[in-house]
Amino acid sequence: MNKIITVLIILVSLFSSCKKEDISSIADDFRVRHDNADMPVYVYGNGTEKVFIIFIHGGPGDSGYANREGKAAAELEKKYVMVYWDQRGQGLSEGKIDSEDITIDLMAEDLHAVVQVLKHKYGNDIKIFLLGHSWGGTLGTAYLLKNNYQSEVRAWIEVDGSHDFPKINRDVINMFIDVGNEQINLNHNKRNWQDIVSWAEHVDTLNLNREAIIDINYKAHLVEKYLLEDNVLQKEDEKTMRDLAVSYSQNTITRIFSGYYTFMGNDSFFDEVVNNSFTHELHNITIPCLFLWGKYDFVVPSSLGYDAFNRVNTSDKEILIFDKSAHSPMLNQANEFVDAVSSFIEDHK
Repeated sequence: MNKIITVLIILVSLFSSCKKEDISSIADDFRVRHDNADMPVYVYGNGTEKVFIIFIHGGPGDSGYANREGKAAAELEKKYVMVYWDQRGQGLSEGKIDSEDITIDLMAEDLHAVVQVLKHKYGNDIKIFLLGHSWGGTLGTAYLLKNNYQSEVRAWIEVDGSHDFPKINRDVINMFIDVGNEQINLNHNKRNWQDIVSWAEHVDTLNLNREAIIDINYKAHLVEKYLLEDNVLQKEDEKTMRDLAVSYSQNTITRIFSGYYTFMGNDSFFDEVVNNSFTHELHNITIPCLFLWGKYDFVVPSSLGYDAFNRVNTSDKEILIFDKSAHSPMLNQANEFVDAVSSFIEDHK
């Protein structure tokens, strides 16, 4: 337990002795210090049921708090406590961090520290669910496969996450070709899709360098725009004042530079991530699992979701594909996303 957290817990305890905390409306933030990193943790929501959902953000290079934006987060906070954590070297995290020392294993230990602090602060009887999106799926998987950490949480919710980066690059190239031809036949953005298909047909997925991997990811986000233009995807809800307040509270420039320093500017960590595969270890995951995927996710294709679903070693598992979503179904189909997450949590809390 670091000094910052210790001081905060003491202050909370003193305040609670004078005034009972309203757990139905928790709004808290603190920092977890682990191995020279000071990582912000933002805790918002309804604690009546003692259900805490740790949102493991994407990237690497994004931030946790930014995921408070959107209808899905707002609705989930009405029912449960959402925990938004800025990972090591990302978001507004600070500390004396040597980029060469950053590894997936170390970041999994960071997550373990967050879990332990939450239990110390809010009670050992809280019910923790992990929700990993995109790269957060990789990090969540790494955590669940370490030691006996999966016993610390109730269940695993993976949203368009990855357990095998080489598989992403192989499968997404096929997806560019298959969906591209489908859209061409529908006369949707025909010229743009013809360019995408032509490019994909010449990609050698067995010999991908750094530039090729970055280009695949760029085009994955690019084709989402084509699908939105042709109403294949459901448009995101309009931003609310709450969303604008969340966005305003974050230092965007700091987030961009810290994310670049951690991932894109860090050759050793970049190489570890893009070559990482947990495929042959997924059978060691035995807790309940929910896999949520966008049908038109070109960043992490739904084939990764089906592969994880088939490999985890539990009969208590479910996979749901959102037909009008891409990489972030919580934004494209917020209502359906909230319903799926809530139903799963109610079954396992």
